[in-house]
Parts: sequence; C-alpha cells; structure tokens
Amino acid sequence: DEVARAIKPLECVIFDCDGVIWRGQKKIEGAREAIAGLEAEGKRVLYLTNNSAKSREQCASKLRNFGIEANPSQVVCSSSSAARYLDSVRFDKAKKVLVIGQEGILIELAEAGYECVTCEDLCGSSDPECKIEEYECMEVDPGVGAVVAGGGDTFSYRKLCIASLYLSSRESNAIFVATNLDVGDRVGSDGRLIPGAGPCLAAIQTASGREATNVGKGGEWLLPHLVETLNLDAQRTCIVGDRLDTDIALGKQSGMLTILPLTGVTSEEDLAGCAEGERPDLVVESVAALVRGGGPAS
Repeated sequence: DEVARAIKPLECVIFDCDGVIWRGQKKIEGAREAIAGLEAEGKRVLYLTNNSAKSREQCASKLRNFGIEANPSQVVCSSSSAARYLDSVRFDKAKKVLVIGQEGILIELAEAGYECVTCEDLCGSSDPECKIEEYECMEVDPGVGAVVAGGGDTFSYRKLCIASLYLSSRESNAIFVATNLDVGDRVGSDGRLIPGAGPCLAAIQTASGREATNVGKGGEWLLPHLVETLNLDAQRTCIVGDRLDTDIALGKQSGMLTILPLTGVTSEEDLAGCAEGERPDLVVESVAALVRGGGPAS
C-alpha cells in the first residue's frame, strides 16, 4: 500500500485539525484510530492549526473530548504563534497589544507576559457601528505597540475602524500581525464555506494601507520557527492537511511528505485544477486511510 510505504520511515506526523480531525463540532470518523495507530508505531504526533479562537490547552482539550490523547506541548495554534512571533522580534512588554480576535489570542499573549487590550477597552463601547463623529474624536493610546488580528465571529465595522486607526497612526507606529489569512472553513452537512480570518484581515489591510505579517500556515515566518523549536527533520516528517494554500504549501516549502484528506475545504475538482508543484504527494478519502491504506494523488 502506497500510503503505508510512505509513512513507514517517518519520525513525525503533523496534523491540521479543522477539516482533518474534526469539521466544526463533529469528529471525522477514523481520526482517533489513525492517530493511535501512528503513536503505537512510535511516531511523534503534533497538531498544527491556523485556528486562533482557541489556546493550545483548549485545542488539546477538544482533541481529548474526541478520544485523542493530547497535551498542549503537542499543539501549535496560530494564537500561540502570534505570541512566539512577538518574542522573536523582541516586542517591548511595556507596550500593549491590541487584539482583534477571539479568546485564544488573549490567553496565549497573556501567558507569554503581554498586556492585551481590546477595542472595547480602548473606546468603551461594544457597539458594532462606528459613526463618523465618534471616529473623528477617538484618541490614540500611544502605549499600544502592536495589533494582532485573527478575525472571528464578532468582527465589526467598529473593530475595523479602530484597527486601521492604530495601524495608520504615527503616534502608535504599531506592528501588524495576522494569526492567519484563511479564507474560511467548510461547515454543515452541505459543506458551505463560512468566512475566516482572511476576509477580516483583508478589510483591515485595505483600510490601513498596511500589510500584516502572517504567522500562521501560509506565511513565511512559521516554518523556520517550527523546525527550530520542535527539532524537526523535514525529510522524516509528514504534514496532513486539507488546504493547498496553507498545509500543503507549508510541506512543499520544506520538502516534507504532504497528504491531503478530502474531508475539508479542498475537493477533487480543486485538485484537478491546481498546478503540479502545488499538488500533495498523496490524496486520501480521510485520515482513516493512514492506518487502513489509501490511494495516491491522481
């Protein structure tokens, strides 16, 4: 079996989560057994997700709820990557970080010792609207030195206004970090696409005239960081993910084996239309094929 032969010499298998192990709040059948089988063979298993809504502990907890033994040290989420990025650029911890996003970012940045503020903290209102008269009078807190954005289901015009104000203000001169630029995720029985962080970040980038540093999969910063901090041998590592532009691209950057299950955002039609250099090494119906066997990319 081609999948079994490809996996046999590997030391480490990195799994994406959304669209691979679960889809929304529903687990993908066979994922638990596949991961347990790989660990029984002595493989190191890691989890790498662009989801910034959760912290590493919260992500590990969700895995455990699906019957998969996992701890936070096995997880890299884009919220924790944002904290590591600020560490890597030696961001001044006397400065504050404006967070446009969900709880995971706030948790990871706080655990790393950064003081976080939200739009509500800065303007005293959670109203999603922002009138011109109010915007004209908004003061810029010079103590804010970074904007970390991850979108989220509470993204609003007010948050867009405040983020762009701080990113375009000379008083702030804030650095701009995106947890990821994912377009969205497939949800529901019909696989409809719900917008992700990417559209929210596109709005902020357009309004501010600034380009964010993407610290998630799909950006240039993450791979060298992973290889160094996780002590990975790319030639003996595999990445299993459902996105061509993030998971598969990350593997191609480093020469890792790439496996794409058809349970997430990428369809067989998408694969038929992609360039040869962007194609995964193997395509399987689901991660269950990692222990049952599956077919190669066509």
